[in-house]
Amino acid sequence: MKDDVLDTHYTRLANDYNDFLHYSPTFVRALTSKMIEKLQLKEDDTLVDLGCGTCIYSLDILRQIPLKQPVIGVDPYPEMLAKIPDGAPIRPIAMDGLEFSKRPGRYDKILIKEAIHHVAERDELFGNLYQRLSPGGTLLLVHVPPNVQYPLFQKALERCLTWHADPNKLTAQLQRAGFQVGRDAVEFTHAIPKQRYFKMVQSCYMSALTSLSEDELRAGLVEMENKYRDLEILEFVDHFDYLTAIRD
Repeated sequence: MKDDVLDTHYTRLANDYNDFLHYSPTFVRALTSKMIEKLQLKEDDTLVDLGCGTCIYSLDILRQIPLKQPVIGVDPYPEMLAKIPDGAPIRPIAMDGLEFSKRPGRYDKILIKEAIHHVAERDELFGNLYQRLSPGGTLLLVHVPPNVQYPLFQKALERCLTWHADPNKLTAQLQRAGFQVGRDAVEFTHAIPKQRYFKMVQSCYMSALTSLSEDELRAGLVEMENKYRDLEILEFVDHFDYLTAIRD
């Protein structure tokens, strides 16, 4: 799952990750409420948050469901895991997700939030996770689809079309691994001060932006400045696909 560009991106982003991707408690709760529903999460469940980052979402899940066992938070970047609050009921594991999936273990529920597009070996990953889940267990993929509606510049929007994972392909891959797959979605309308959002873009808050050159990024920010010069607040819809994969 790791490469040199992404290593640099996530290591550098760790300090500002929560500020950039938290947006608001209302946003996080909208996503986690749906996660709990789709996972059918219960207090006795063992939950893995694969690609957990700073565990923004697991921490909010724990505020709603007091799991008896710590969440297993897996992320390849120790800098991200270091941001998990001390004493939180989370067991951090600094490891690549594919490597973790090969390890022995049995889990009831697995969450992958906006990390699946970094995995090239998805068939292998899904096959491994199928084996790791208890019978009747659930793997939930939450991700942004390729056709995003963000107030980005044109080249960035075009890059997202090939960078983000296609939900139709994900569904087929999950089914090949043996899962029964259901599809749902959550949409949330953001209202973010323009200069804050521009700073997020400049800092490449989305991994797709790391694939653009510095010149392309600078030109894109100029394009955004011209396009949104009459606005102080940027309003846009954030769409998340929820793919629920259940092991028989």
